[in-house]
Amino acid sequence: MIKLEFSKIIITLYLFLMTPFVFAISYQNWLDSLKSEALEHGVSKRTFVDTVLNLKKPNKKVLKYYNNQPEFKITFNDYYKRNISIERVNKGKKLLLKHKLLLDSIYQEFSVPPEVIVSIWGIETNYGSYIGNFSIVESLSTLAYGSKRKKYFKKEFLNSLLIIDKGYISYDNMIGSWAGAMGQSQFMPSSYLEYAVDYNKDEKIDLWNTYEDIFASIANYLNKHGWEKGKHWSAEYFPKDKYLNELSEERSYSNNSLIIKSHKKSVIRYLNEESTTKVKIIKKNPSKRFFLITNNFNVIKKYNNSDFYALVVGELANKIKYK
Repeated sequence: MIKLEFSKIIITLYLFLMTPFVFAISYQNWLDSLKSEALEHGVSKRTFVDTVLNLKKPNKKVLKYYNNQPEFKITFNDYYKRNISIERVNKGKKLLLKHKLLLDSIYQEFSVPPEVIVSIWGIETNYGSYIGNFSIVESLSTLAYGSKRKKYFKKEFLNSLLIIDKGYISYDNMIGSWAGAMGQSQFMPSSYLEYAVDYNKDEKIDLWNTYEDIFASIANYLNKHGWEKGKHWSAEYFPKDKYLNELSEERSYSNNSLIIKSHKKSVIRYLNEESTTKVKIIKKNPSKRFFLITNNFNVIKKYNNSDFYALVVGELANKIKYK
């Protein structure tokens, strides 16, 4: 009986020690099996081979982050406070002024207002101060191999190889979030290939260090997704108490009626020349909050498909410009 129990312990210990090794071998075999698919995708044989040599085993930290993502239960008030602070607004104002000539030039070409570009930059990476320190290729290969969204991440992994193959950036310098978002604009590789812009014409598309490319790429992304020049995006709305329960997301309101129903007459600055405007109501919150929205609000959601995200980007842009 003792010998039997001892044997079980030895077998269990062996399997425990061997699992990482087997996992790494399986990962290597999987990478090798992607070679023909990568070549069909446009990646050269040399780039594929050289890159795969860097990938020894899945990144356990990436898988830990992926498998332990918290459910999104935060209230809008908390999300708002987390992302909009006096410091972030003031820094945004300074950077808007610092990069005014560049941002105005980009606005002329892509129609996206400077404050919106700066706001997205601020929300995504705190104005470039934190872009993540994960190897994009390693993260995406790990997620393509070990996540529940293998098809999606495999496509992004192959696109990351294509970016290297085109000479836009080296393997070592392609860093970002654990989920594969790159640079100061936090583009996934597919977005990089489709929307990133070489605005300074140096034959590189640098979303890590080059402001011309970073800002123009954000603007091009929004422009290509339907940004409407001259229209606002969103703004918090403060209705008089007697109208709190009358407002609905199901209809549009004339601008005159919105002005009449509002506590703050400054709301007129956000209405532009629109004849009607819709209202977004945040209900899952300690108290309801109301926002005026146009189609440009939905365009911002293409960057991150979250009402909270788009509203906070809009509010930070408003504060950077007006407060």
